[in-house]
Amino acid sequence: MIEGFLYDNEIDITKEQNKEKGSIANNCPHCESTKTRKNGHQYGVQRFVCNDCKKNFRVSTGSVTAHLKKKELLKVYIPNMLAGYSLEKCAKLTGISKQTSFDWRHKILSALGKFQKEQMLSGICESDDVFIEFSEKGSQNLKREPRKRGKSVFIKKKRGINNDKVAILISCDRKGNKHLQVATRGRISAADINNILKDKLEPKTVLCTDGHRSFEAFAKENKLEHQTIKVSAKEYVKKGIYHVQHVNQTAQDLKKWLETFNGVSTKYLQNYLNWYALKSIINENQSPIKKTLAIMVTSFSAWYEFKGIVNLAYIN
Repeated sequence: MIEGFLYDNEIDITKEQNKEKGSIANNCPHCESTKTRKNGHQYGVQRFVCNDCKKNFRVSTGSVTAHLKKKELLKVYIPNMLAGYSLEKCAKLTGISKQTSFDWRHKILSALGKFQKEQMLSGICESDDVFIEFSEKGSQNLKREPRKRGKSVFIKKKRGINNDKVAILISCDRKGNKHLQVATRGRISAADINNILKDKLEPKTVLCTDGHRSFEAFAKENKLEHQTIKVSAKEYVKKGIYHVQHVNQTAQDLKKWLETFNGVSTKYLQNYLNWYALKSIINENQSPIKKTLAIMVTSFSAWYEFKGIVNLAYIN
């Protein structure tokens, strides 16, 4: 169904990218300075130089299309990817290798992270943490004994919340806006919540959570109205309007959706959260591929974020 309304051969990716780059005054992708100027052409493409960091860049620098030789094939690849096809099937339908399919998937998802970074929540906001097993899927340099399929039931696991689990902070408001971000490994703290939500909540937002003390500390520090819903005491709705049912449902849907990938490596987990957030928007609003590309081409740091995945603090 998705590929049916997303596919559009009339979209010119380069043209859309040039338009977006021009709309943000050619900011430097290296240091984000606005003090830039034109600096000739290279292979017929306009070059710029930053007056602050002195580095040169082009329209595509730092974007998904940086270093891509067949970028127009993204119009074929994206609908197949969003349809949930495997890396191998996406590669076959697009005419690229499986490794290229893998790289394109995560470059695109890194770019879609811009949507999550700019997402704001308002009104009544529900927030909760969800835990997923830490995974080193695909790693050739494990620092532990490899887990063998079918043997996990015989391996004694650590009880409670520990570094074998990754905490994801999920927040959503009553308008349907969602924000999902990997917080840390192990137990989440008020500092972790503050780092993620401090600039995400509009003034006068009411925060609804369970009895987690870290949320109480965060709300107090940021002077937010905080409504605690004691689900463990079978309190599901407070004052007729406050509850955490939306965020709990989102957590359940997310876990079920992640299972379709037969395990997600923790270092790529944030990319899949970016995808999940966009997937919801597409399903609800039936946005065309131009909408997807519009989000994609506004990110001029996607390439750097893709390359920086190996340095994420919670995987080392």
